[in-house]
Amino acid sequence: MSQFNIIWLDANALDSKSSFRSKLGATKLFTNVDSCVKYVESHSNEPIYLIVSGSFAKEVVPKIYDSPNLVQVFLFCGSVAAYAEWAMDYRDKLMIFDHGDDLLERLWNDLQTSLQEQAMACFKLANEYKQRALQFKQSCC
Repeated sequence: MSQFNIIWLDANALDSKSSFRSKLGATKLFTNVDSCVKYVESHSNEPIYLIVSGSFAKEVVPKIYDSPNLVQVFLFCGSVAAYAEWAMDYRDKLMIFDHGDDLLERLWNDLQTSLQEQAMACFKLANEYKQRALQFKQSCC
């Protein structure tokens, strides 16, 4: 089963009074683009979900967009229209939100769907192994 990495890159990510931060829960926080990029690159076997502020998006997204472990980028900004044209080049993995609760709802739903898919795959594999084991079950004399 995959371990998810939720990353938040924002100049104010370390603000302990941020209501958005408290809603995120266990999240890797970055206030620097280079540190964030290094983290993504060093965790190449783990799915990454990146939440990025508009102020860092145009710098960080081009650097990590092609990383195979980057699942989704959630751009959190004050104006969706301000990023709409730029974001067209990244539309396969990028969604833009101007409201934190909408972003979090989508993030939690995406993670839930992914975990359900993994659970179903594990259940299917478990049943296959059970069927294999039954082939070797000895019948009573």
